[in-house]
Amino acid sequence: MTGFLYATPSVFESTRERAQLSLTADQHRPVRFHARVARDVLPLRLALQSLGGLIWHSDSWNGEGSGAWLDPLITVHPDRLFFEAFSQDLSAYGLVIVDRERFVPEGEVHCGTTNVDFTAWLWAALAEMRSSRETHLRIGPEGFDVRTTGAGGRFEQKVDVPEPWVRGLLQLQGAMAMPGTRLSVRPVDLLAAVRFLSHTKARVSPRALRYEMQPGEDARLMLEPWEHPIPLRGAAHGYTEPRTIRAWGRRRLRLLEPLLPYAERVDIYLKGRALPHFYVAHLSDGVRFLLGLSGWTANHWTHTAGLDLLLEPTHDAPLAERVLDVLRARFHASTEEVAAALGVDVARAAGALATQCAAGRALFDVEARRWRHRELFATPVDLGRLYPPDARREEAERLEAAGQVEVTSAAPRETRKVRRLPTPEGPVTREVVLRDWVVHGRAGPQAGLELVMNDEDRLLFGRCGCDHFREHLLNQGPCAHLLALHRMARAQRRELASSVPTSDDDTLVARAEAGARREQALDPEDGDDDNG
Repeated sequence: MTGFLYATPSVFESTRERAQLSLTADQHRPVRFHARVARDVLPLRLALQSLGGLIWHSDSWNGEGSGAWLDPLITVHPDRLFFEAFSQDLSAYGLVIVDRERFVPEGEVHCGTTNVDFTAWLWAALAEMRSSRETHLRIGPEGFDVRTTGAGGRFEQKVDVPEPWVRGLLQLQGAMAMPGTRLSVRPVDLLAAVRFLSHTKARVSPRALRYEMQPGEDARLMLEPWEHPIPLRGAAHGYTEPRTIRAWGRRRLRLLEPLLPYAERVDIYLKGRALPHFYVAHLSDGVRFLLGLSGWTANHWTHTAGLDLLLEPTHDAPLAERVLDVLRARFHASTEEVAAALGVDVARAAGALATQCAAGRALFDVEARRWRHRELFATPVDLGRLYPPDARREEAERLEAAGQVEVTSAAPRETRKVRRLPTPEGPVTREVVLRDWVVHGRAGPQAGLELVMNDEDRLLFGRCGCDHFREHLLNQGPCAHLLALHRMARAQRRELASSVPTSDDDTLVARAEAGARREQALDPEDGDDDNG
């Protein structure tokens, strides 16, 4: 992959009357933005600190670092600034959105996208930003004088861009563009959930977040395995039938905690069961922080299996180039506006926009529901190298499109355990229910298929009569027939309670306490693994 070059480290300088944050950009990208912060600097400082916390947090959410960390991206548009980055394990994504109205530009502005040097030292220095001081922001490749001792901490002259980072960013754009459910919730309600989970550790599965929508009622959030409800007052959803969406990654929600006391509202975007979910904290004065979480922690953004999250791309290269011309001229536009400008239907425009998104030449602004021109690199990425063709996935999609996949039975298989669970009010005894999803069916010429999926829709067991399965079993992943059946069966899964009350007699309590002691002996670390 290509790399980028920094002239000098980024610096933060502060005196009694004035502060300046100078971010050094890639010398290959002619992006320039020098401006004075015209309004209260606190929302901007909090959002940038949260982004730094996502990058530099000592916790690795999935227990292992990927080694694919990279400095943040900054995009300058006529109406907004975007600061975006991944956590070090690539399971969480942060995006700071700032309206340009918050700044008074100084000199000429060059719009575009670039990486910037951003160190742990600089993250810590952001705490010195104060509303009592006149604050300036400088973004550019020209380099800045270093007058603060130790400023920048480290300096990397040339940085190579890892392929997992690029693949993750492209996957993310596809996920944000997917249709889904939007809830607007009060920050205090989400904070109640974060605080409950911070002070209450569960050592047993299941450990998901369950968003429940009942017709005519506000949505609510259910915390597993306690079945602890968090009412989301005012969170309208518009569903006319009951709907439940289950998501993982609740420990990573702590990244939002410092912002919630200052937020006016939080918009939640749910893409589906075990799929990515997004949280947008709206701070005052045109500053927003978006937190994007992969379906579950270990399933980080770099997994190639997530390519199907992208919208259906077009094979009409001339149309895709015309779409890019519209975005270059306008910087941002809705799908309908692009379709009207080109005189094509909305579906064709959406496919062409998705193609440019997959190529790293556009981004989808989930908060504004608009497409934006964004050149990820000076030269477009090689999608064939990042995503080599997967013959099994293509065959599974062909079988499904041809109507040759049938689910003959799909039902949960339950395992129940009595457990003593801690809560802020004291321990409670509940019967925890673990459910695997057992599916039988056929795909193409293969009948008698069987698969078993766990809580997170990951394949635990499979059976097929094809040559690929007989030779490899599941050692190289499922065959095309099991993949097709898996895709079909996911839509039939129903969410049920993760635990039920039980009588608090001495026998059950003793059994629950003995089970807790056994689990603690096997896992003495005080953790709360998202993976269940």
